[in-house]
This record gives sequence, structure tokens and C-alpha cells, in this order.
Amino acid sequence: MGDRERLVRRQARRQRPSRCEEGEVASAAVADFQRDGTLDMVVNLVTPADGDDPSTARVAQYRPGPLKRSNLASAHARHSDIGDHGEVQQLRIANYGGDAYPDLAILNNSGDGTLDRHVRLTKPGSGPGNFDYELMVKYGEFGTTSEPPAMPGDGWKHFYKPCS
Repeated sequence: MGDRERLVRRQARRQRPSRCEEGEVASAAVADFQRDGTLDMVVNLVTPADGDDPSTARVAQYRPGPLKRSNLASAHARHSDIGDHGEVQQLRIANYGGDAYPDLAILNNSGDGTLDRHVRLTKPGSGPGNFDYELMVKYGEFGTTSEPPAMPGDGWKHFYKPCS
């Protein structure tokens, strides 16, 4: 197989964002990030690293609603930088901004046995924002694989009432 054929196959795989391939791990967070009455989704698909260096996400997207029922796709999906700063291990809904918009907490494998908690504050009408060093300093946390940073467990409670 030549370089050109490998490149074409790799590009074809990247154009299938809604299907997890064998060996990949999917992480997702669902909330009404834009507060427009429809659920939105942040999704990350990655093949876990088998060594110290983190893998890069094949798919890292923000998908504003409405989402298609058949494959959870969005007509307005866009790249999210959540997979650009490490290998995503978890995505959680949080309330760091103290406003009416759900925020996103990301647990990343940054390599060399370190795990980082990154934060993306949601901006009105646009969904979760991009990496911001000041937010990392203010809300981020660092840890190791044996003592990972704390992740919010009940961030959704700030925005949704429980069913029971």
C-alpha cells in the first residue's frame, strides 16, 4: 500500500465521526449547552495509548442539537479542541462559570503518567469554548494515574431536575 492510499484511507476514517472503530473509546457529555431547548453533545473518539505518550483523538466534536436519532449527528457539528491537549479519559458536565450555561470538565492523559483536568466554559449561543490558559490556572487540576484530579460528579444537578 502506497503513501497516497494510506492517506486516502485515513481521511475516509476521519469522515465517519459517528461510528466508534474497533479498539476506540468513546466519551460524551450531553447537555443543553446553548440553552435553546435542545440537547447538544460533545463527543471524543480515541484509540487509547499503549505507552507514555497520549493518543490524539480521531473525532473531537461539539454537536449542537437537534441531534439525529439514527446516529447522533448534527448538521452544525464543529471540531472541538478537547482532544488537542491530551488523550481524553472523561467528559463531565460542570458549573464553573456560575451562570445558567453548563460547562465542560475534561480529564486528559497528558503523558508521562500525568492526568489533567481541563475546563471549557460555555459561551451563550456558541457551546463550550476552547482551551484557555487562565481557566486552566483557575479551575484546572493536576494529578497522576494513581491519584487523578477530582472530577465533578453532580454538575448536571445545577441545570436539570432529577426524575424522581
